[in-house]
Amino acid sequence: MKPTTTQGPLDGLSSSERRQWRSHARRVAREHEAEQLAALRGLAENGSPVTGMVTVDSSFGTGGPVEMIIAGRRLRAWRAYRPAVAALKDAVSSIASVPLAGVSRYGPYWVLTFKLATEPLVVLVDRLTLLPDWGGAYGWNPAPMGPLAGMTV
Repeated sequence: MKPTTTQGPLDGLSSSERRQWRSHARRVAREHEAEQLAALRGLAENGSPVTGMVTVDSSFGTGGPVEMIIAGRRLRAWRAYRPAVAALKDAVSSIASVPLAGVSRYGPYWVLTFKLATEPLVVLVDRLTLLPDWGGAYGWNPAPMGPLAGMTV
């Protein structure tokens, strides 16, 4: 019996087309990260508070995923350092909110700085996703977008 092989989206392309595709994908990723960084820096400039957190206790080693709500925006951080996240979670549970003081990049990592009463708390994460605005009945905006926006059913 032959092993089944799955075809990837780039398998049918020539080497120059694959190079162009990967170059385009890297450019889109850089632009997306720049937009996220600008949005997060805007939140930090306003001192937007962390009002909620959800962590996943699992076997991720020293880091795990965490989701935060900052000024009504959801932020998902992957592989955040557990001791720093625990300190932030303790601060959020003991105070109503913890302000975001700064956002930057350190190589491939995101650096989130929060203002605690005693000292700044720095959380280093390897991947960060700023999710859409919280809204609508289920946390998303059900309004149609794109080419079918004007159609009615």
